[in-house]
Parts: sequence; C-alpha cells; structure tokens
Amino acid sequence: MTGRRRGRGRHRRPPSRVARALAALALVALAAASGVAGARLLDGVKVERSPEAGDVPVATPTAGGTPRKATASPSRAGAPVRPRPLPGVPVELALPTERVSAPIVPAGTRPDGELRLPRSPQVVSWWVRSAPAGDPRDSTLIGGHVDSAKEGVGVLGALREIDIGSRVVLTDTFGVRHSYRVAARRLYPKYGLPEDIFRVTGRARLVLITCGGPFDEDSGRYRDNVVVYAVPG
Repeated sequence: MTGRRRGRGRHRRPPSRVARALAALALVALAAASGVAGARLLDGVKVERSPEAGDVPVATPTAGGTPRKATASPSRAGAPVRPRPLPGVPVELALPTERVSAPIVPAGTRPDGELRLPRSPQVVSWWVRSAPAGDPRDSTLIGGHVDSAKEGVGVLGALREIDIGSRVVLTDTFGVRHSYRVAARRLYPKYGLPEDIFRVTGRARLVLITCGGPFDEDSGRYRDNVVVYAVPG
C-alpha cells in the first residue's frame, strides 16, 4: 500500500512547528476540559481518535503449512446443521455501517513485494495468494489506496475510524455474501508491518490495509498503514 498520489491533492503543506505546538496545547486543554481522551493530531490539522483498538486475531500456522479441512459442527438435539457457504473469489467489499462499497479485483505483488493496487481508491485488490472469501481456516487480505488527488477519499478511508464490531461483507463470484465483524484496528509504520499480516494459513479472518498517518509532501506518500482485522460472524 504505497499511498502515492499525483498532483497537489487535498493536502496542504503542514503548518510550522510553532503552529503545531500551539494546536497541540489547545487540544490538550480541550481534552482536559471536556473529558475526551485519545485525541490525535493527524497531518497537523485533522483530529481523529486513536487507531489502536480491539484485540488482533493473530494467525497460527498449521502443521507443515498445510491448511486443514473444514468439518461440520454436530447438531444439537437433532436440529439440522446449517451448512456454511463454500469459499469463493471475492468481487465486492461492503461496509454497511459506513454505507460504502467497492468492486474487488485480484492482484499479485510487484517485484519489490508491494501489493499491486488499482489506481482508483474506489476499487480494492484481493491478494491472490491469500484465502478466498469465507474460507473457514485461513486469512483473506484486501488492500487499496486511501485517496487520490483526482477522486478524493476512497472506500477504505472509512478504516481510519471504523468501530470495533462493525460488519464487513464480501460478496463472491457466485453472489454469496460472507460476513465478518471488525475485531481490531491498528496503525503501523509503512515499512514496519508485522509479518503476521501476511500469514494466510491457520486463522479464519479478513485483513484490510490502506494508507494512514501523516502525508509526506516530499515523497508523495503517507507515512503509515491502517490495518483492520475482522473475523467471521
């Protein structure tokens, strides 16, 4: 997730250090007066709540790295067991609470290891080496640009403040909807992402990645990545 944008975009050059310090002091005073905790100064101007929330569902590799087969749960008191939807290639992402959705395209990686992303922030990528939607044992990874100078904020811009417990829905090529619930939200340095994010065996979960943190005008990139973890449910 490079977060590279063309042109000036919607970001202006950050204010001076004196202006930053005065803004930070004002925020501290406001928080103390109102009892609000966790205020965050983003890009020197925009205030957001802390990106650290929830418990990360860590993936545990299966023995030998071989995915295990899914088994049906026993029925209770003779009640029929509702079969789980079979995994399928995801073609659409929806965040119902945020009222946004986006088409999904399959993607590999560049020679430098970065996930190939669509130019438009209104389209997201599914990493083809990760699990399909609804896989009962392994992880599905989806990424996209947070915004662009031409199109503004993208669908994954909602990840910066999405609530724990929010619903995420992946629709596959067969039209089957696979539902997840947000379990955790994190902000990591762009070149310091935990290896567990890319571990696709051993845990049924959905990992969503986009850019976040301050925007560096010189490099044309965001400094960090926002990572949201969701589990089936």
